[in-house]
Amino acid sequence: MANFRLFGNGCELIADTDANTGKQFESIYVREDTVITVLTGGNKSTTANATNYLTSIGLSGVTLVKGDLITAPMGEAFKSITLSSGSIIGYGGWFQQQL
Repeated sequence: MANFRLFGNGCELIADTDANTGKQFESIYVREDTVITVLTGGNKSTTANATNYLTSIGLSGVTLVKGDLITAPMGEAFKSITLSSGSIIGYGGWFQQQL
């Protein structure tokens, strides 16, 4: 049986209403009830930032509830995030290593 160790690739707290651009988050943890007004991104191996995740995953106009976990599709990342209220923690991704 193989043993694996899971590693995190960093995180960042976002608790303002500024445009947070140039990010590379694979998942977002909601710390308190939060409304996201901009959530765009795309292929994580390129600079593409053309996918509007608010519409593609049905979050437009939705108040996210404390404890929600939002993940980007496989191979993609959230690259621009703007909140109108609340706070989140963005996680840069996970990788595993066989021991």
